[in-house]
Amino acid sequence: MDLYISDLDGTLLNNEHRVSETSAAIINELIDRGLNFSVATARNIGTAFDKIAPLRLRTPVSFMNGVFIYAQNDPKPLSVLPLPADQAKILLTEAKKVGASPMFYSLNNRTDKIELQYADLNFPARRAFYEARKNSVYKQFIRADAYEFRDECTPVYINFLEEYDVLLRVQPIIETLPDIHSVFYFDPVLQAWYLESFSAKAGKASGAKRIAEMIGAERIICFGDNENDRSMFMIADECYATANADENIRAIADGVIGDCNEDGVALFLQKRFLQKQ
Repeated sequence: MDLYISDLDGTLLNNEHRVSETSAAIINELIDRGLNFSVATARNIGTAFDKIAPLRLRTPVSFMNGVFIYAQNDPKPLSVLPLPADQAKILLTEAKKVGASPMFYSLNNRTDKIELQYADLNFPARRAFYEARKNSVYKQFIRADAYEFRDECTPVYINFLEEYDVLLRVQPIIETLPDIHSVFYFDPVLQAWYLESFSAKAGKASGAKRIAEMIGAERIICFGDNENDRSMFMIADECYATANADENIRAIADGVIGDCNEDGVALFLQKRFLQKQ
């Protein structure tokens, strides 16, 4: 059994940040025929569920770089890989010392909502991030002068949207913390450099492997476009980059498929899956 798993932004989603009608129709038909299709995204439940709503997924999905595994439209996670609280506290403290303003995510275990604590929205990309997500029913933004670790909440993620030189000062701090991993890349949606940190046990590779285990898949075929897809590419049996992908990701792919604006993933799946029938 094969698992086909795709990144969202820049891969399955077009430049309007949605699954096109054509892609949705093709993929849903293939799912009805037995395709095991999933997504692996850095997005969290607050925005990802809306983006994949046109798809009739039967396979669990991976959110926040493999930190969470969900069943579609069920806000209670099937699997969570938390940040170690002691190292998260160090990162938050030391990052502020070098001029960063972290965004700290935790899972409220009573409500299953994501709580995002932030100190300020002074950086334009951080403000844009907030404005696009502030009304989510799955996420609560909390303005905080001091980051809180509460008993009912599990720490899961720390993000940084800053000027590039500030992020360069944060990255070495993360490298001293053995149980925290990070990805550092330019986000084409926010048009800003982005540094994401999470459990070293997580990552898109981890998410893909856990989903494969859940459904009994023996092989993983993945699709992506950016640096945070690299770990998934490295463990997949086959990996494909969209034509619009970062050149470093195209260089390690087994092949380059159509552009995200041209239904590249869906058309590849249609040709590939129907050939196997």
